[in-house]
Amino acid sequence: MRSSTGNLVFPPATAAGYSVDNWLMADGDERDAATAADASAFRCDLLGCIGVVKGKTVALIRHPGALEEDCRLADIVIAPFTLGKKCRAARVIVDRRRLKAHGAHALYIEGLSIRTETVAAARGHRPWAPDRVIVEMAGPLSPGPADARDDDDAAEASGRRVDDPER
Repeated sequence: MRSSTGNLVFPPATAAGYSVDNWLMADGDERDAATAADASAFRCDLLGCIGVVKGKTVALIRHPGALEEDCRLADIVIAPFTLGKKCRAARVIVDRRRLKAHGAHALYIEGLSIRTETVAAARGHRPWAPDRVIVEMAGPLSPGPADARDDDDAAEASGRRVDDPER
């Protein structure tokens, strides 16, 4: 996230120092990961972190145990696993399934709106990057077959490749 001064800030519990260092270097920022960690911008526990950016609450969820509370409170929810239908209250969700389908996301808070840009939208069609179609569902869902996102999580947990056509 960017602070009010425009610098990148990261949760203090960010374990991926290498990734943080690369983000800082790409931004032309000479700080290291430890210096860029901003405890004042985030409240963290073992399940995740909550921060506020331009008046919008952002939840960085590390464990499914944080879903109920964080999805209820946050405008933006970011998780390294698939959320499925478990997080309907958030305005913007970036989870494993969306990252797989659309690539990296950039979120811009502009007044009351939250604009999302994705790598897939910016790159257009490329022969070496297959188009992935994700059906976005809105509103109440009728009972039906198991959610494919849950199938992806089960496949990943069992060691099968998620994009394996044999599954």
